[in-house]
Amino acid sequence: MNATLLEKVEELTLYSIGQDRTNQQQQKQIEKQQHKIERLANLVQQLLEKK
Repeated sequence: MNATLLEKVEELTLYSIGQDRTNQQQQKQIEKQQHKIERLANLVQQLLEKK
């Protein structure tokens, strides 16, 4: 029984590590997208001001 519990703990630990990595990657992608949105909003504002 202890071996089974240890195996499950290991599986959950590895799963948790994988989820953390995925979360970090997604956070970086969100930050990049936010930066692009800000740049696009600035460009739109500049275009509107030129009219």
